[in-house]
Amino acid sequence: MRRYVAGDISGPEFRRAWLQARTNALIAGERVAGRFERILHDVFYALDEYVPDPEIRCPRDLDDHLLWGIVNDALLRLEELR
Repeated sequence: MRRYVAGDISGPEFRRAWLQARTNALIAGERVAGRFERILHDVFYALDEYVPDPEIRCPRDLDDHLLWGIVNDALLRLEELR
């Protein structure tokens, strides 16, 4: 998430990496709860609505700018949990 917000990776790269990391964590038995779980769910649902290609993006889909804002907000919320 930090690498994406910093601009080190693209939206599609972030989506692939994040979904793979969450899948691996769930397979390994990692479970989260409470606010932490809500924040991760918010990122998951944002990625589900993210369409990087403007040619096929619908008005309700998220673009790179909107995804970046949601991920940045998630990082700030995660920092508050520390």
